[in-house]
Amino acid sequence: MGYVEDWKELMFNLQCLNKGSAKRQFRQDLKYAFGGLCAYCRENRATTLDHIKPKSCGGSSLRSNLLPCCRPCNHAKASENWLVWYQRQEFYNTIAQELIEEWIANERIDVEELEDERFNDRTAICIAACTI
Repeated sequence: MGYVEDWKELMFNLQCLNKGSAKRQFRQDLKYAFGGLCAYCRENRATTLDHIKPKSCGGSSLRSNLLPCCRPCNHAKASENWLVWYQRQEFYNTIAQELIEEWIANERIDVEELEDERFNDRTAICIAACTI
């Protein structure tokens, strides 16, 4: 194994962003984390970010407290507890709930787990619910 002779050799896919560009990139990455769809209904395009624990209740703007969602879901949930609100919706889905809970816990998926049938079922259910 050789040694790096120049610091430029250590750089890979780095971008210099100003504050506004970084914020836009952060928001866009979050919106596409659920395939560009609302994490709750999975029917509409994610055009907003929902604070899972509302800022009015002490919630943060960290990745683990933000979910991509459509405007109707974001307004309907308002400052209510996400799980209580979500379980009352006609589009409620236990697998989508698990995905949201994993997102909140900031859990990472191991490559070995992708072979597990459980993950394949999740994909099929989320795709089946999509009308886009």
